[in-house]
Amino acid sequence: MIAAALSVGFGPAALADEKGEFAVLVEALHNEIAGCWMPPDMKGTKPVPIIVKVRLKRDGSLAARPTVENPPKAKEAKLLAASAVRAVERCAPFRSMKRTRIPYERWRELKLNFAPMF
Repeated sequence: MIAAALSVGFGPAALADEKGEFAVLVEALHNEIAGCWMPPDMKGTKPVPIIVKVRLKRDGSLAARPTVENPPKAKEAKLLAASAVRAVERCAPFRSMKRTRIPYERWRELKLNFAPMF
């Protein structure tokens, strides 16, 4: 069984009154993306976290193709990175972004940290 940790980095720092809303948004994004992510078999290798940069439109759809911020060199890690990008593409548009009250400028660019745990 594979568990996935997904953390999200937002643009400008959250205002104090938005922090609770950010926590809700991060959890919603995690749930959306986790259902679309099918990491490759990594038995016998130590998985490395993959950071995927995502640019979104106001409706939660992708404004550009997601990119890997820390492109790995190892074959297994490259497969993991490709699976993370596919997960983002499969799940978009993100319903949670349509429902948030957080200003668009704060979430239009995200850094998603994919860290599989076996």
